[in-house]
Amino acid sequence: MIARVKQRCARAVLAVALGVIGCGKKPVPEPTASTAKPVVASKVVAPAKPPAAAPTPAHVPAQVRVVVVSVDGLRPDMITPEVMPRHVKMMSEGVTARIASTILQSDTLPSHAAMLSGRGVAAHGLTWNSYKQNRGFIRVPTIFSMAREHGLSTAMIVGKQKLRHIAGPDSVDHFERPSYLCGGVAKRAAAYFTAEKPDLLFVHFSDPDEYGHSHGWMSKEYVKAAQNSDACLGVVLDAIDASPVAASTLVIVTADHGGEAHVHSNGRLGVNGHIPWIARGPGIVAGSVIEEPVATFDTAATTLAALGLPILPEMSGASRVQFTR
Repeated sequence: MIARVKQRCARAVLAVALGVIGCGKKPVPEPTASTAKPVVASKVVAPAKPPAAAPTPAHVPAQVRVVVVSVDGLRPDMITPEVMPRHVKMMSEGVTARIASTILQSDTLPSHAAMLSGRGVAAHGLTWNSYKQNRGFIRVPTIFSMAREHGLSTAMIVGKQKLRHIAGPDSVDHFERPSYLCGGVAKRAAAYFTAEKPDLLFVHFSDPDEYGHSHGWMSKEYVKAAQNSDACLGVVLDAIDASPVAASTLVIVTADHGGEAHVHSNGRLGVNGHIPWIARGPGIVAGSVIEEPVATFDTAATTLAALGLPILPEMSGASRVQFTR
């Protein structure tokens, strides 16, 4: 055992990062605001030992920007050096959830509404999964509306028009759907961030979901879509890294659901509900791992904490990064 531990610890950070996302476990139940507990990323430790004590919270700049990238339908086991090297590199630069799960009703619109509001379907009200102009907007506060209330700038650049239902009145300064697949979305998101430097930017790539439904999850077409999404993430990250606000920008990469065969919201759990969750930026220990299960609600809570905004008591989830200013 000692020899195995020493060998594991001697590996490069990148090699450690590649194995941290598990598969095949059930998504965690939707937590309540009263039971959600903040978790700070812990350094990777040997399996035989408990997680290391939480590191001292890192001091972050007074002003932090947040970019949330959702890769629709991305299964975590697609994130390998061969298929998604930029995602793997981001894992080595930041923190990765060993296990992360979405909600049971994991269709694109309900799931993204949960991700960006920290509330379940019964609360946020977006039970459908297509753009219906006459049905209005999400009925609970979102990270966008809360940011706007505090004078921060917000934007959504997406591949699916249905996500407009999350962009309620007076919550999003700029909403744009430049293309369905990620090439046009990434190009516009990169240009917008470079020019405007919004305090909060949400970017959505459709590719894995599109080819999962049309050709099957884990098909060669799906793998190609994952590769394309990885390149698109690189376009966005390159723009952030080249900007003068790179050091003060938190990036979270996640998804709304996984999938199997040609579906993902059929009441089955496992790979349908498993999602990636990776973050890098101020306050994050590079190459670290969150050992406890992460929920999609935690994306909203972590975003608010990074922006220095309060997490509402009625929200589920908790910040997965501990910030001090």
